Amino acid sequence: MTAILVIRSEDDFSQRLRDAGFDVDNLKLIETKPIEDLSELRDRLTRLKEYDGIFLTSPVAAEIFIREQNGSNRFSGRVYALGQRAIQMLEAAGMNVKSSADLHTADEMIAAFGKDEFARKRFLFIRGERSLRTIPESLSGIAEIDEVAVYKTESPEISEDKIESVKSRLTGGEIDYLSFFSPSGVERFAKLFDDAATKVKAAAIGTTTAKAAEGAGFTVDLVSPKASADEFATALIEHINNIE
Repeated sequence: MTAILVIRSEDDFSQRLRDAGFDVDNLKLIETKPIEDLSELRDRLTRLKEYDGIFLTSPVAAEIFIREQNGSNRFSGRVYALGQRAIQMLEAAGMNVKSSADLHTADEMIAAFGKDEFARKRFLFIRGERSLRTIPESLSGIAEIDEVAVYKTESPEISEDKIESVKSRLTGGEIDYLSFFSPSGVERFAKLFDDAATKVKAAAIGTTTAKAAEGAGFTVDLVSPKASADEFATALIEHINNIE
């Protein structure tokens, strides 16, 4: 039976893999939390009319943005978003979302619309503290980008017993695939297990995570065609079944 270590907490993704007949274990290495002081975001939200558009590249940022708005300052301009979950939340909240399920990275989004779309305009980029700065760097000198961080990424404690158990399974060849959902998860996994997982194949939810995994020395055997957990599960199940 194919064994998969999912670098994330237990959820529907893991259950789908189990339902497909795989042996699945979960290892939560990172968690996201809203920052304690959201006063900067709230101040920006009172001045949304100053912006031609908003960038949101994560569901966590989208969720916080939606929650912090109120009826008097709802944004009616363009919202450029990435990720199926973020797009769905924003559309459900009545936002004017500009994106596509085929866009997985900030580079792809900017290329798809073309830099003329953003030229001589002002945007608000709502992001995590450790988010990649692709958007402000790519649009430097082209558009004005105001940034505000609204969530942080933390590393939850893991018991020594759990670490030793996972390490033993990795070195013993008992795990066939690692399933990564973020560059932060890749980074912490590499620090915890170092060379213990060098021979284990990796699967990544998107190209950004895949590049992080490759950069950390992992062999990426699958990159999900779409950056959503549901599409990732489908792709991984089909990939492994086709091999077997």
